[in-house]
Amino acid sequence: MGKINIRILPLVLLLFMAACSKSDKPVDIKPIKLDRSISCAVCGMIPVDFPGAKGQIHYSSGKVDSFCSTLDMFTFYLQPDRPKNISAVFVNDMGKADWFHPEGHWINGKEAHYVLGGDVMGPMGEALVPFSELSVARSYVEDHGGKVARFDDVEMNMLRPSN
Repeated sequence: MGKINIRILPLVLLLFMAACSKSDKPVDIKPIKLDRSISCAVCGMIPVDFPGAKGQIHYSSGKVDSFCSTLDMFTFYLQPDRPKNISAVFVNDMGKADWFHPEGHWINGKEAHYVLGGDVMGPMGEALVPFSELSVARSYVEDHGGKVARFDDVEMNMLRPSN
């Protein structure tokens, strides 16, 4: 009996470790559809009532914070006390979405190209207009002004009006 238990022990340990380990399969997180029941996590406004790009932050717990503008989303995200369990960030691709009714066209917010400033205003002031393609963002700058930045380049001092 002793030899049988010794031979089985590695198999039992292997099965135990496999059962306790996290799955290597990534979780497929999808953006939610915004409607009138959803309010902005920063200002409380109803995002679908306003023009411009919207934002969503998803957490590993399944909770989702929605934002009426990318300005509010960045204002929230750049706070030092923001939640640490963020699993995804989504924004509307404004190269494809209608500015006045930006339904759908969600893209990974951390991979987007943002145009900061320019002559287009969002519901909370200056817009941070997201695009999936750099060439479209540059074309937008030619038409409306501003400058292109990546998600990790946006800082809190860029979100304040330059009056």
